[in-house]
Amino acid sequence: MKLSDLRKLIKEELSNIQEEAYTPVDDIGKFFVAKKPKKGMTKEEMVYEAIVFDDIKAEETLGVYKNKSEANRLAGEALKAYEEQLKEVESSMEEYRSAKKAIEEKAKETKDKINKIK
Repeated sequence: MKLSDLRKLIKEELSNIQEEAYTPVDDIGKFFVAKKPKKGMTKEEMVYEAIVFDDIKAEETLGVYKNKSEANRLAGEALKAYEEQLKEVESSMEEYRSAKKAIEEKAKETKDKINKIK
């Protein structure tokens, strides 16, 4: 066996030993993540159990809690606020549609009056 092959083999073995010897420590344990609400989400879909090594996206997260009931409470409040905002948007859209329809009707009436004058 060549010396370079022996060195390569030793480096690989050292690397394997280091990987096996390293076990991450999790002193925090499990916790619960409350996600921001999205269309069609339920409270149950908003809260999930996680550990430190899970991928948690800050832009999608309302909070992180040790207590599931606290995460559920926050998720419920956020979902209620989200649904209220959706209702406000729907109401505004309905007002817009009504106003648009009224304007179209007035425009038609005005056009009919102009045509009668001609």
